[in-house]
Amino acid sequence: MTCPARTQLLEAAARLYSASGFRGATTRRIAEAAGVNEVTLFRLFRSKRELIAAAVRARSRVPAAAPLPDVPVDPIAELTTWVEADHAFLLEARGMLLTSMAEMHERPECAEPTTEHPMQSFKDLTGYVERLAQHGFIPSAVDTTAAAMLKGTLFADAMGRALMPEMFPPLDQAPAKYVRLFLRSLGATVALLLLALLPVLLPVRAVAQQPTGNLAGAPSGTLSLAEALRIAERKSEAVAIAGAGVTRARGQQVQANSQRLPQINGSAGYQRALESQFEAISTRFAGPSDSSGSAGGGFEDSPLARIFAAPNTFSVTLSATQNLYTAGRLPAQRAGANAARTAADIAYTSSQAQAVLEAAQAYFDAVAADQFLAIAESSLVLTTRTLEQTQVARAVGAAAEFDLLRARVTRDNQKPLVIQARGARTTAYLRLKQLLDLPLATPLELTTPIRDAAATVSEITGPITLADDRTITPDTTVAARATVRQAQAQVGASEQALRAAQNARLPSVQLSSTYQRFAYPTEGTFLPSALDLYFPNWNVSLGLSFPVLTGGRLRGDRMVAEANLTEAQLRLQQTREGASLDALLALSALEQAQASYLASVGTDSQAAQAYRIAEVRFQEGISTQLELTEVRMQLVQARLQRVQAARDLELAKLRLALLKDLPLVTGGR
Repeated sequence: MTCPARTQLLEAAARLYSASGFRGATTRRIAEAAGVNEVTLFRLFRSKRELIAAAVRARSRVPAAAPLPDVPVDPIAELTTWVEADHAFLLEARGMLLTSMAEMHERPECAEPTTEHPMQSFKDLTGYVERLAQHGFIPSAVDTTAAAMLKGTLFADAMGRALMPEMFPPLDQAPAKYVRLFLRSLGATVALLLLALLPVLLPVRAVAQQPTGNLAGAPSGTLSLAEALRIAERKSEAVAIAGAGVTRARGQQVQANSQRLPQINGSAGYQRALESQFEAISTRFAGPSDSSGSAGGGFEDSPLARIFAAPNTFSVTLSATQNLYTAGRLPAQRAGANAARTAADIAYTSSQAQAVLEAAQAYFDAVAADQFLAIAESSLVLTTRTLEQTQVARAVGAAAEFDLLRARVTRDNQKPLVIQARGARTTAYLRLKQLLDLPLATPLELTTPIRDAAATVSEITGPITLADDRTITPDTTVAARATVRQAQAQVGASEQALRAAQNARLPSVQLSSTYQRFAYPTEGTFLPSALDLYFPNWNVSLGLSFPVLTGGRLRGDRMVAEANLTEAQLRLQQTREGASLDALLALSALEQAQASYLASVGTDSQAAQAYRIAEVRFQEGISTQLELTEVRMQLVQARLQRVQAARDLELAKLRLALLKDLPLVTGGR
């Protein structure tokens, strides 16, 4: 038999059973309603009892049209949608449920399947209540009575609305009212829901305010802390300047090391003699025999005349020098270049660490500005709600005009605070974009929140897990500090410079060699046409030089070198003392930040509880609107302090993690 026939039989059986009960839903009526014959019915189902039980079970297993989410975001909206779907199911299955209840003792096999949907929806609801407690929307989820009351209310509404409609709210308003009563019975208030929603809504809110865009090195329109730190290292002007310093120091190293190697230079030259003294002497002092015209007797025909009196001279020269002994000058130059390279590398690392710290501070300032704005807007929502309640109370004569004026003034005073928070947020985002060298008009969504959980508090001296998921073990030892290592390199360079100054009176030895080729082209030619026309000239020399009288220059150089060494040693000592103090201050700052954060968490929880109580008291007419306003201000202040303390804690952790590469905040004595 085909599946459509089975489905038609189940639907027809459910309708007839709901309308006429077990006895009234005969197999003949069911077969006629399904459009099949009874033979087909009994070929698919062995008995009427099996058919009715299967029909009730199929109708009861309808999946929820609006399942409750695993992570609560908006409890009021989520529960209202879920209650509407559950209430609609109960209204649709009302006849089947009433029939099953009426025949439960006689036909338990038909009544039992009807409990599947209520039991499953009750489990879904209690699980959602537990998740509400985990995410801070309600104080606790230990008691399941509220969930049972909500399910009972929905069941009573569906079963009794047709008979007693005046007992229940209008059908379109009933789910929302039931949800509000349910949340209030769990201890939730509008204030608590809004405050608990802040960490969840901030990313969503940022998306709504910032359209998507493109960032270099980041997904479209989004920017995590890790991406911001990478961009800061790549685009920071300070890091680029430090990189140029490293390149310069490398060049100085190459220059210093080159003095140890042979220096070879080549040159080529051409000389044209306009007048020659040798030719003039030869002409003036020539004897009678020289001017008789006989061949071979004059100076101009001699080989020397071809050299000294040649009108054209072409020369190629190679010269080489090698320092053999320089009395410590070259080692001092190399030591100074190496110290400069070490200092440049340390400066580059320090500039990177400083850029990371500044970028993280700007990033967290922007995230905190988002939260400050959300708190200000939520406070505006609460003051507006209080004003509406006071207006209703004033209309029925339960509140004085003074209370109404105070509620309106409180609401109006909150509006400038929202405007200020928006301006501060804009400033923080512009500062972050400027620091990362991003176009100021680029839309931006920050995806790394400020961690707001007691689990972020760890041992002061243990490994630190940063907001970008890096785990770093801080190194607070004095020897590891970049500035200390830089000062040590300067001391080494100063020692070498003093050594060179002390050895300046010693002689220096240099070996040199010059190899030349000379050619003397005849008139009418520029270069000789054959290699054997180039005459060689090669010499080697060993030179020794030493100072004899310098007028006190060497003594002055030695005094300067001694003073430089003393200054470098004192600066090293000063830097060590400053590094030790700086490490203690960084540890103390982290300890204070953790203590302030934990205190702010406790204060925030107490303030939230106080506001819940004050709101109930105000709604019940026990307290005044003045008391509610004061408690609300305390709650907002506590929330602001908590956000600021969480931001300070993140920065204190990052500073301690990067401490060994950061410049000193404090100097020595």
